[in-house]
Formats: sequence, structure tokens, C-alpha cells
Amino acid sequence: MKSILLVAAGGAMGAVLRYLFSVLLKDYTQINFPINTFLVNAIGCFAIGLCYALLMNVSTPLSNPNNFDSLKLLLIIGVLGGFTTYSAFAFETVLMFKQQLFKQAFTYILLSNITCIAFAYLGFSIKN
Repeated sequence: MKSILLVAAGGAMGAVLRYLFSVLLKDYTQINFPINTFLVNAIGCFAIGLCYALLMNVSTPLSNPNNFDSLKLLLIIGVLGGFTTYSAFAFETVLMFKQQLFKQAFTYILLSNITCIAFAYLGFSIKN
């Protein structure tokens, strides 16, 4: 139950952060480019890498094994999951590269982008 509450609280924070971010950038959305989404995804990808590095670094208080799982649930899955799911995609891809699973990483990149864009188009195209 604690895990669910941590993810839920983090997800709520991430969703609110995303909303506030889009409100702050509303004046820049008129350039025919989804700058809000692009920046949220880029910031989320940076943040997930930073959080993971801080949690894995044995010289920081955050890396304490007693804190690791709770902080991972709250920050990585909750906050960043609510802020952007693209960060999870980027993180999983980086892990595959670090494990030298190059074929799997490139396949994941290609399939994720093509499939997700196609599914977004399909969903957008469905008529009531």
C-alpha cells in the first residue's frame, strides 16, 4: 500500500508540474511546433537520468538502501511518470545501450516511434 501511495503522490505532483510548465510557456505555442511537449520530454529525460545517478551514487544520502526504493517510486515512477512518460522510454533505451544491447535498443527506438505515432494517428482518425 505504501508503494501505491508513493506512486500516486508523485504522479499527482508530476501532472501538476506538467500543467504549470505548459501554462508558463503558453505564449510560445504559436510557432507551429509542440515546444511545450518537446521541452517537458527533454527535461523529464534529463531528470530521470539525474535521479537515477543520484540514487545509485554510493556517496550521497539518497543512495541509502532504505531510501532507494521509496525515492525511486516517488521520483522516477511517480513524479517523472506523471510529468512525462518519454523519460521512461529514454531511460530504458540508455540502459540497453549501457548493457551493449545495441540491436534491441535501436529496435526499441524504431518500433516505439513508428508504433506510437501510428497509434496516435489511428486514435485521432477514429470517427464517432
